[in-house]
Amino acid sequence: MNNRPIQTKQEPMDYETFKSSLQEKIQGYVSRPINFIDTVSTRINETLEGMVLKLDGENAAPLIYPRKLYEYYRARVPLSAIAADAADTVKKTYEYPTIPDLTQENARKHIRFALINKDRNRKLLETCPYKEVFDLAAVPRWYMDKGSFLVDNGILQILRMTGEEVLSIVQSNTESEQYICKNIYTIIRESMLAEGVDAAELPDDPSTDGELPLYVLTSQTGVDGSRAVLSDRFLQEVAQQLGTDELCLVPSSCNEMIAAVMTDAGVPERLKQILYSVNRDPAAMQPCEILSDSVYTYNAKTHLLSVYSSTPAEK
Repeated sequence: MNNRPIQTKQEPMDYETFKSSLQEKIQGYVSRPINFIDTVSTRINETLEGMVLKLDGENAAPLIYPRKLYEYYRARVPLSAIAADAADTVKKTYEYPTIPDLTQENARKHIRFALINKDRNRKLLETCPYKEVFDLAAVPRWYMDKGSFLVDNGILQILRMTGEEVLSIVQSNTESEQYICKNIYTIIRESMLAEGVDAAELPDDPSTDGELPLYVLTSQTGVDGSRAVLSDRFLQEVAQQLGTDELCLVPSSCNEMIAAVMTDAGVPERLKQILYSVNRDPAAMQPCEILSDSVYTYNAKTHLLSVYSSTPAEK
């Protein structure tokens, strides 16, 4: 909704009228008939009222969230602009990846873990197998060239596999997957150069002033890359790369973990305070991206992943 015109001042529609008008406007932008189907969508960390926009003859169907769009409307974004954005998602249906054949052979190639917050997703976890990881849950997702989907109990029935069988495959695939460990300053620098910023204007590396170096751990695609900490092989490689036996791991989002060397006993607490603040800043984090307020540690000698606690009694 960036760079959208602001509607002129008038009495706003109530929600039901807005929803009906939205459907009419969206249909006006799309030549083919749309079936508007109300639903409830259980997303990561939240449950929302949704609306499926289904074109006849198409397997894929985009999902929009009328309540969220109504908030844009109440913020004076014109209904026509909101409807045009929604219509664009319908038109892109033709570009959606083909759903793969749901066979055991394909499943063994394409399913990996994704980490989500356990307490915030109790309802979703009732629908699929999962592995508990402290206050997180590792759920199986099927990854395609574009997009992914949850391997829920319905998919298990199609595959004729048990939850235990799927979790065993996912654990093996996640362990052997190739991941990335990269200095966060290097990532920022590369991003700014790609955007055309002059090298002379780049910020100095904060670690040269004594600040703790931070490293991003993620997948090759950057999607759901926080699962990298589920690979003991990779954490061993990270510890060796950073020259340490003790790592502090911060769940900065579902897409990555931040790693730091345990230079002193206060590192986890300092990073935990930063994480707590960031998770409560709506400008920094979307609700669906939040993993946890916890910080984790990894001991390369014992191969032990633990959740950090500031009080011995809680360990």
